[in-house]
Amino acid sequence: MNFRTLWFALAVMMASAPLLHARDNDSDKSRQSFTERLDRQAETLGNKLHRLEVEYKAYRLEAELKARGYEVARGSFKLFTIDDCQYTIAVIGNCLGDNPAAPYAIAGVPLWPDEFVDESLRNLIGPLPNDAWATYRFDKREAVLVFGLLPPPGKYFGLQTYVFTRAAKINTSDPVYQNTLADPVLHRILFSALPKNPSRLTMFASIGNSNNNVVIERQSGAAFNQQRSFVISPDAAMAREMTDALVHARVSDPSQVFTEPVSPELARVGLGAEADDFITIIRYAQPEDEQAGAQWRQQLPLAVLRVRDKNANATEPWPTPAYDPKTGHSELGLEGDLTALAAAVKQQWGQPSATVGQFQSLQLSVDLIGQHCLPRPMNCLGDTQDTDYQVSPAVSVDDGKVIAVAGTLGTATGNATYVGLSVNWMDVLKGVANVSDKVLQGSAAGFSGAVRNTEKLYVHYFARDCTGLPDCLAITEDMIPRGATIKIIQRNYVVPGTARGPDPHLLVNPVTIVLDGAARSASR
Repeated sequence: MNFRTLWFALAVMMASAPLLHARDNDSDKSRQSFTERLDRQAETLGNKLHRLEVEYKAYRLEAELKARGYEVARGSFKLFTIDDCQYTIAVIGNCLGDNPAAPYAIAGVPLWPDEFVDESLRNLIGPLPNDAWATYRFDKREAVLVFGLLPPPGKYFGLQTYVFTRAAKINTSDPVYQNTLADPVLHRILFSALPKNPSRLTMFASIGNSNNNVVIERQSGAAFNQQRSFVISPDAAMAREMTDALVHARVSDPSQVFTEPVSPELARVGLGAEADDFITIIRYAQPEDEQAGAQWRQQLPLAVLRVRDKNANATEPWPTPAYDPKTGHSELGLEGDLTALAAAVKQQWGQPSATVGQFQSLQLSVDLIGQHCLPRPMNCLGDTQDTDYQVSPAVSVDDGKVIAVAGTLGTATGNATYVGLSVNWMDVLKGVANVSDKVLQGSAAGFSGAVRNTEKLYVHYFARDCTGLPDCLAITEDMIPRGATIKIIQRNYVVPGTARGPDPHLLVNPVTIVLDGAARSASR
């Protein structure tokens, strides 16, 4: 029995002792209930042991790197929840366009002694231990290493690094700038300087592809519940050296190390005030076991190290990486069915003149692709090629209004591993609630007498008061205050059989239908 197995066995024995005693004194408890409680205790202790194992590996790796002459600084991850929006709103005026279905885990790292400190971004995601920061710059011969236990099985996991802010001026002649003037809320979010440092613009722009669960599984054979490592660096030679150190310190096998290039052709590396700063985030969505997924998020059995060769220049700067192509299955044949569904909803409510609004793909309408946003310059809202973002027009649920959203369901059309329909307070770019494909599935079935292909469509309602409305999400004033701008965003994550999201040219955009809620009792 190896060291890890021994400690796990001892931990389970210690956990089971009080449970066994409880069982002896509570004979009406079923064996199944006892077993479930024991499984949960073992799972919790198992997560703590994984955390200890990560710490032990971090200790070995740090010793290995220092022996090779590198500077090393240790950071950690923080789970960024809706409650943390108070910090980002105070610092940059918005909540990063958070996805309620997949709260970010964000790397926090200490700054180098000679690194520029942008005080305007202090406490961006709230207080972090050991004076760590959520944003950091890259020295020319530097790498950020992330390693540890990936989460339990779920629909999606991805790790990605972004240019977060850049010293730049807004280009008022840019076509996207001009075209979004008609949508003041979106325009302000896309083109805005930092409130406390107007010389810098918020970018939140991708610099390449994510390392997601599909990529990880293809290279290493498995992703979820596996120990894996990630190397983020502007220098290919440095990335190879870090991989060698991970292998030599017995942290990972070579096939279990995943590299993310930071190209100096695209990003401004360096530690000075003029350099870009970066942010590294993890997304994890729809765990198969919600409790196991929640435990992983709370434990975050991951380590993050900053490593640099201080007095050396990059020997092999990465070229600009190409984005993987997006593919998918055409939904265009369902466009007529979606139109019929919207008409059927209006007829059911007795409101044939109800206003219908069209969602739009942000990739197509505002060119929401990180490598395009950077030279523009424009906030890319934390874009990723792993999804397509379809956003509604501004809507309101005040004064008794009910908003129906009807659309094609990506998990039924073969264009998504999971779908999230999120409610967003757009004035501060805050996602407050989410409706998953599990809820949307089958919601259009009641219209099958008048509409074809309802198994590939959905209808969902949003209102302040959902009384008498099935398939409805209540938006309270605690979530979004009266008078605020609301937009619904649909995310279709990862086409099955591929590593990336669907090609937006193949998708049919959802629609909103603005209904008078006073008619609900007669219509349902």
